[in-house]
Amino acid sequence: MARPKLKLAWIEDRKKRNIACQKRMKGLMKMAEELTILSDTKACLTFFNRDEGKLVAWPSQEEAESLIERFYALPENQRNMNADDQESYIKTITKKIEKKLEHSRKMVAWPSQEEAKSLIDRFNALPEIERYENAYDPESYIKTKIKKIEKRLEHSRKVVQELEMDHLMLQIQIVG
Repeated sequence: MARPKLKLAWIEDRKKRNIACQKRMKGLMKMAEELTILSDTKACLTFFNRDEGKLVAWPSQEEAESLIERFYALPENQRNMNADDQESYIKTITKKIEKKLEHSRKMVAWPSQEEAKSLIDRFNALPEIERYENAYDPESYIKTKIKKIEKRLEHSRKVVQELEMDHLMLQIQIVG
């Protein structure tokens, strides 16, 4: 079972805030260590706690400084070889959202004549007992099916609205 999504907000209590910070930092450090092992890469993390005025570096401050110095020693074209600038990142995200939006629009569309025929054929392929049960009270069966379709349609419309809003926000970011 997945953990419920936490609401991210400022933690007023300093003690609780420090505990949450420590837990999150340990989690990030563990993930960074796993990533370096799995991909055979070098990595470092630095955190500055302004409440305590101290710097926390992983794996150590010396190793982090060494790695950063090695990075800045590279020629600029090598440093930025695989880096995305904001514009290309936003364009990539926009393309993904547009794909999702197009898919959602297709899901909301009414079935074509061929799809409707396919649905009828699927109904006719049901075992006779199910067809007779549905034929015994066709009105309630149809109402139930319509309610299910309406729920799916409403959900799809909400998804389309969310995607359109995301797309609009990205376009605003590109222009701004």
